[in-house]
Amino acid sequence: MEMLLIVLIEWLHTHTSMVIEEPPTVVVMSHKELQQKYNWTMHAVYNRQEKIIYLSENIDITTPIGESVVLHELVHHYQNISGLVNSFQCSQQSEKLAYNTQRLYLLDKNVAKLMPELNEFNITMLSRCSMP
Repeated sequence: MEMLLIVLIEWLHTHTSMVIEEPPTVVVMSHKELQQKYNWTMHAVYNRQEKIIYLSENIDITTPIGESVVLHELVHHYQNISGLVNSFQCSQQSEKLAYNTQRLYLLDKNVAKLMPELNEFNITMLSRCSMP
């Protein structure tokens, strides 16, 4: 995992303006444990207070899709450590940069077609603050 983090952090530095000098901790756990910890179905999540990426063992980090999931969570870590997270009106707004960066990574690897759901419309919908 450590080598993957180094590679993904370097990719972020090369392809974006993001600089991560202190990588987060990554904890791999069963999908069931992850669901119980956060009380909803997910495959990965970044905990801002702990600065930990929790990753389901179901994610195959040896594939571009799995790598992109870790990259998505690294973007949330960057948003946290840079203070960018404080500029959002709601937590959902942090998803826009994370999903767009994930899509850019998949495009760079020529495998974006494997995740067609990462399109502009869906990313916009996923990053909207809910109405009061």
